[in-house]
Amino acid sequence: MNIRDLLLDIKSPQAPVISEVVKALGVLETAQFGFSSDFLRHEYEVLKEDGEAAIRSVNGSIVSTMENSIMASVQLPSIQRLVTIDQIIKMKYGSLEAFLDSKSRTATYIRSIMQKLAQAVIYGDDPTFGVSGAFKGLRQIAKANGQLIGSLNGSSGSCTSIIAVHWAENETQIVIPEQENGNLVQMELVGGGTLQAPTADTTTGAKNLNYSVSFWTNAALQCGSKYSVAAIKRITPNTPPTAALIDELIDAVKGMADGRTFLYMNRLGRRLVKELKNTKLELTPSDTDYNTVVASWDNIPIVLDEMIVSTETTALD
Repeated sequence: MNIRDLLLDIKSPQAPVISEVVKALGVLETAQFGFSSDFLRHEYEVLKEDGEAAIRSVNGSIVSTMENSIMASVQLPSIQRLVTIDQIIKMKYGSLEAFLDSKSRTATYIRSIMQKLAQAVIYGDDPTFGVSGAFKGLRQIAKANGQLIGSLNGSSGSCTSIIAVHWAENETQIVIPEQENGNLVQMELVGGGTLQAPTADTTTGAKNLNYSVSFWTNAALQCGSKYSVAAIKRITPNTPPTAALIDELIDAVKGMADGRTFLYMNRLGRRLVKELKNTKLELTPSDTDYNTVVASWDNIPIVLDEMIVSTETTALD
């Protein structure tokens, strides 16, 4: 299920805030979400090939075959934000709880964490485009699995990608730990909410007087099949995608109009796809539950995601 349905299912008090925040984060709004197998660690099966069956007649024989899969695991790193609140600001509100008891303020902190999660889902721990210390992202996994489609030759530093993902429960999903409080983003007052006095100037010994609040979430990306993700690389206005390439991209993830296959791109990618003027492109998609779906290709939703950049380099290839 998607993140909104998952939070509603567990009756998370953060469901309204996060549902609103991810409306601008296409990959998080549409992704499959599930719980990790062991809190901050997740084990899963990677299916290398589907394998073959055979026909056996009555009293006939059949050749035994081993399942062609391996076990993999991934750690769920913390994506965190530390918020500092000056003593005078706290005095104005009377308490830290009163200061934080603002939907818009809390949404701002949660949004920054979810934006960083979306960046990690797309670019992983890539040192230039991803998030240091994160898991492997969609763009990295597509490369590792030999799923970079086409031979476009856009200039390094001026490129973007179109990414196809076929989400599937327990196979291709974002995993999070199941928390007792039902919250996706956790919050804790540093020092139990006591006044802190960190040194501001080591020369003079001057100190700040403030309170701190830590916000964080833990998550990772599971791609348990070679056909989980693929990407068209090195797209520029001078090297645009073709209709044949987009069809090949969808085929690379065994995609179909099943509500689980999505095409992710930024505004440049969307503009170049619109210029194709192909009959498979529908600019006014039918009713959808997703705010970031801006069109469809052969009935497969095109999702706008601002975390995909237009400054990709050949280092991603």
